[in-house]
This record gives sequence, C-alpha cells and structure tokens, in this order.
Amino acid sequence: MKTTNWDSKVLVTLTVFLLIIPLGISIHTVKADSKNNPIDMNGGVTLYSPVNTTYYSNFLILNLTFGCGSGLHCSLNYSVDNEYYGSIPLTINESGSQGFQMIVSETGLVQLPELSGGSHSLTIYVEADLNDYDGANPPGAPFKESAPGSDNYIASWIDTVNFTIASSESTINLIPPNITYLSIENQTYNSTDVPIEFTVDENVMQAAYSLDGQANVTIGGNSTLTGLSSGEHNVTVYAWNDAGNVGASQTVNFDVVYNSSAEVQQSDSFPLSTIIAVFISFIVGVALTFLFFFRKDKR
Repeated sequence: MKTTNWDSKVLVTLTVFLLIIPLGISIHTVKADSKNNPIDMNGGVTLYSPVNTTYYSNFLILNLTFGCGSGLHCSLNYSVDNEYYGSIPLTINESGSQGFQMIVSETGLVQLPELSGGSHSLTIYVEADLNDYDGANPPGAPFKESAPGSDNYIASWIDTVNFTIASSESTINLIPPNITYLSIENQTYNSTDVPIEFTVDENVMQAAYSLDGQANVTIGGNSTLTGLSSGEHNVTVYAWNDAGNVGASQTVNFDVVYNSSAEVQQSDSFPLSTIIAVFISFIVGVALTFLFFFRKDKR
C-alpha cells in the first residue's frame, strides 16, 4: 500500500534532516582514552578505530557504528591509502531501542590489511538511496536525482582520517586491556533478555562475549543477551587493543528465572481456585432460588 504524499513528505523530511546533520548514534561500550576519542563523521558514521593517533601494531580493525534513516537504502565502503577495498558489512544493533525508529543503528567491523610503519589514511564512503519518492517537492540537498526526471535520489558523503603506525617494534604495547566494569552479576534475572555493559581501561579495536562456553560473538559495544533459557548461565567478555593483545573479564555465573512462570504458579494456587469456588457458589445459589420459586408456584 502506497503512502500519501503528505505522509511520505513528512517521513522523508525527518529522515533527511537526521541524515544531514552529523549523527551521534554510537555505542559507547568501549571507552576511548583522551587521545583516541571516537570521530563523528558526516552521514551518520561514528568511527572508533583507526582514529587520528599512533598505533603500535601492523594489524588494525576498522570499528564503526552507523545510523541509516528509515526508508532509505544505505551502503558503506572504504579505502586504505587510496586503495579501494569495497563494502563494510553491517550488523543491526539489537540492543537499541525497540519499536518505530527513524534511525536504524548498525555496527561495522573489518580487519584491515597489514599496514607498514609510517603514515596512513582511511576513507569512508557513505551512500543513501531514496527510491520512488512521491513528495510534492524534491527532498533537497544533499540528495540529487539519480537521473534527470527520475523519482530516485542519491546522497553521498566522503570522510578521511589519517593515522600512524609506529616503526619501532620496541614500543609495541604488550599489556592486554583490562575490563574494569561488567554489568552482569552473580544473581538471578527475571527476564530472558539481560543487558551486557562493560568498560575498558584503554581504547580497544574489538570486543566480544562468550555465553555458556560457546563461540565468541563480536559486538561493537554494549549489547544484550537475548532469548536466554531458564536456568544457569555464564558469560565472559573479551577485548582486543590496537597491538592485538586480548583481555578477558572474569567469568560471571548467573541464573535466569522467568517472571511469567512464577506468576502463573501463584495465580494457579489462589486466584483460580477462588474463581471456581465463586462460580460453584453462584450455580448453587441460582439452583436454590429456582427450587424455592418452583415449590412456591406449586402451592
């Protein structure tokens, strides 16, 4: 079903407005230090690494979050030192707000090629396609017609960040990152979804968690353990710094008990029996009343 012109204009106007300004939609789970603050780029990109600093490793991970406007088709591509490497795979951030969203938050993680010592540059290309636009007026800059007279529009942004790889191997950081805070505790949670938040004492390139000893799940920041079964669980969080060292949190054991199960048991033990008793009393009362009037009429 096609939306009305007015509805389409409102949606596109809000979406375009949110995309034109530099968006601050980012997951601040991995805490950057004063020299490695995330960079808010144009088009809704927040870059965590690499940023404008010196790294002591030849192997870096491109780590970013991206906000794409609802109703738009968005894509991200990148190049290193002017060599094009293609698209950045994106994963929807499930820990974001639920329901109707004007912006869909996504995370991108890419292992960059081996980098030599010296200066380097990373360029991010963002493209947003607005197809089958039926508003009364064109959406306006930065959107342009994909072809003269077309109702498809394209907007694009390009940002470049410069960084350095240290040449001396003696300066390589051998100390793993330390996870100083983890939100999950050794307790019972009355929900199938448990938020997982953590803080690291340095800028990290990648983070992941392992649930119940299973394979690591890569995350771009704070996340949520979803669909947990009732019973005992354990989780460990890992973080990698720019030198490739990995730090691990303590393994936390916790329990999950569904609220609904407890409520049903309580409701079955008292309210249901009460309802049955009231219903039986009502039936008996009606029967006695009917019998009383029936005998009275016979007399």
